[in-house]
Amino acid sequence: MTEAESDKMVGEYLTADAVKVLVTQDCDVYDKVTGRCLAKYRKNIIPGNVQLDAYNSLIHAAKLTDSNRGTAGGKKEGKAMRYRVLKDGTRSNTLITDKTEMGIVGYFDRSIRFPNCRLTSFTKHEFEKFRKAYPIIKFVDNKYAELMPKEYKSQRTMCDKTSQDFVIRNTAFTTVTVNKNWQTAIHKDKGDYKDGFGNLVALRKGKFVGGYLVLRWGVGFDLQNGDLLLMDVHQWHANTPITYDNKDVVRLSLVMYYRERMIECGSKEQELQRAKNRRKGDPVFKDAPKPKKK
Repeated sequence: MTEAESDKMVGEYLTADAVKVLVTQDCDVYDKVTGRCLAKYRKNIIPGNVQLDAYNSLIHAAKLTDSNRGTAGGKKEGKAMRYRVLKDGTRSNTLITDKTEMGIVGYFDRSIRFPNCRLTSFTKHEFEKFRKAYPIIKFVDNKYAELMPKEYKSQRTMCDKTSQDFVIRNTAFTTVTVNKNWQTAIHKDKGDYKDGFGNLVALRKGKFVGGYLVLRWGVGFDLQNGDLLLMDVHQWHANTPITYDNKDVVRLSLVMYYRERMIECGSKEQELQRAKNRRKGDPVFKDAPKPKKK
């Protein structure tokens, strides 16, 4: 599909025939028109013990939720994506969809609901599990530096300039999104560093078919245990359906990235004080305008 064709399908789900080329071995993918790198795929390079520790640590990070899925949440049973309605009857800016199992690990930037940079709930309450998952995050970080040195350097510079209270130690990442058995609809990732690259791992339990990650060019990747995919997540992409017979089957995907707004975070003490001092109507970010008075 061209980008214009993809634009018309935002939020739609792919079928298995969307895959024109299925990548199952080490491969670098480039856009023939622009010459830019779209993806680098490496088979079975993550050590087994590192995978197992990450799986056991993060399997419960994915919780049922209907918010913050944006266009990736797609449309199901004829229901379009919709906005959450607040208690006072007004519409929020949060898109919701049917419930999916996902979680956020590491650190998160400010929002209207949480006006201070913070540890995610899982990291705060399950820090020992977060610590045990660190080896896979650091392993991916090392491979990112090796395979995409220019993008890594740019992203790592951002991390090094960010308060170290909100960075995954000695990496180019602030955050890991954990998705369980989720077929994403056509979308582009938002909120992560635009000059960086996405870093994806899939940890699998049991046998299933599908779940291929597909770029709009029809190139699909069949991520098995131990595989690593670096890709331009700012291009249209989605997953094919996941088909399985056993309810205990798991496809646990880990997406590692730097949240672009984290550069504005102060120290943890400064962020807590900022939240205490914040008055209603104060902008969350420096360049965010104050809401207009009604």
